[in-house]
Amino acid sequence: GIKINLPFFQQKEPAPATGAPVVVTTPEPTPTPEPTPAAFDFTQPAPAAEAVEMDYFADALFIGDSRTDGFKLYSGISGADFLDYTGITVFDVMEGKKVIRVDGGKVSVLDALARKQYGKVYISLGVNELGYYDPQGFADTYGQFIDAVRACQPEATVYVQSIIPVNTGKCKANDIPYYVTNEGIASYNETLAAMAAEKKVPLINVSEALVDETGEVPREDSADGVHFQKTGYVKWLDYLMTHTGH
Repeated sequence: GIKINLPFFQQKEPAPATGAPVVVTTPEPTPTPEPTPAAFDFTQPAPAAEAVEMDYFADALFIGDSRTDGFKLYSGISGADFLDYTGITVFDVMEGKKVIRVDGGKVSVLDALARKQYGKVYISLGVNELGYYDPQGFADTYGQFIDAVRACQPEATVYVQSIIPVNTGKCKANDIPYYVTNEGIASYNETLAAMAAEKKVPLINVSEALVDETGEVPREDSADGVHFQKTGYVKWLDYLMTHTGH
């Protein structure tokens, strides 16, 4: 407990010196609340930890857009499942847009998600949402998505991955839409972090692995400004393996 020094006038007078023994009653100790199992500070991104082995991802699912598809193809990850679709937004996901191929047809991300139970679900969305100019609406809808994931994956730890910045020069050279900017990404990441803290979801600050001192992804790690070369995807995986959010 915290020791509180009471003002002098609130302190008890000493017991009178009489022959009768003074009975001192010890107050009942306040029970200490049980710590959360992870003892994790959700207001901060997941800290660095000892690297895990690749089999850590054997019960993991990755949900995302074309960047996640590139991660699947080029990072070297093995054992994980993926639900990814080029151009998808969190708004599409919550509207039930049918983009995931299953058994010759297409189903929504949430319907596909309900088909198998996972221990870990990693989400990476945000670049395609930049054109909405609505950081808070993005974070609010993302929070609804997390609630939906938890509802059908009750045993899984859900991870939010930060939106990785872009290389501005390569974006311009490749006619990437004008609204895809690092300023926009920063504002979206800010609301994303606040939402993750509120929902008590580990935030994995993947951006840290890929940006240089200017806050941009270096040209050598960037393919077209938005997507990455193999070197960039390998850095992304290395970061996940050393920032497990536990």
